Amino acid sequence: MTVAKDAPQPAPAERERRLEDIAQSVRSTFQTIEDMTRVFIREAILRGVYRPGERLNQDNIAEALGVSRMPVRASLRQLEAEGLLSIVPHRGAVVTTLSPAEIAEIYDMRCLLEPYLLEHAIEAITDEGIEAVDSLTARIASTDDPSERYELRRQYYATLYGFAGRPRAAQTAAQLRASVSRYLMIQHVDEHSTHGGLAPFLRTRDVEGASRWLVEHLREVGAQMQQLVETD
Repeated sequence: MTVAKDAPQPAPAERERRLEDIAQSVRSTFQTIEDMTRVFIREAILRGVYRPGERLNQDNIAEALGVSRMPVRASLRQLEAEGLLSIVPHRGAVVTTLSPAEIAEIYDMRCLLEPYLLEHAIEAITDEGIEAVDSLTARIASTDDPSERYELRRQYYATLYGFAGRPRAAQTAAQLRASVSRYLMIQHVDEHSTHGGLAPFLRTRDVEGASRWLVEHLREVGAQMQQLVETD
């Protein structure tokens, strides 16, 4: 993953308004300060308020939420693990960006790893599990909210691959997906618009068909992502 040079910033008044809207939406939603702070920063990144290459000012974030710097620092470390930012020596937390080559590598790795998880998941998934996956697919398709889609997408894969019983592989796959999630949201690439196509293979426990569908799907999304980044 690479870090871009500082990106153009929104007008100060517009940025302040958008950040206040996000702060208002999260203040009454979460039980802990840490959760509220993490979601605030994530939302600001997913909505493009904080741009690729931008350094995040901890004092400004703390002031916007009315919290200390401690939950801000903890949230930045968690969001680094999600792939949304990088903590750079002598510079602090910086919103990350991916090159076309890096996107290609991530999707190549997903094409190798996720069919392995899918195979083991299909062998163990229950009818109730399939219903849960179908429900998440429908919920993802029904919302336009970027943060909600981000969370539902995470739940989708956690539910499906949770049946595989391969926690280390599932964690690695989750990290790879997180690396491109922001791009999927900002660039309006819908990785789940056709995810209902996987459902028939799950219901019939067709490992070969499911794996073939998944690889074709990942390659298509990866190619679209690379094209968008090249022309951005």
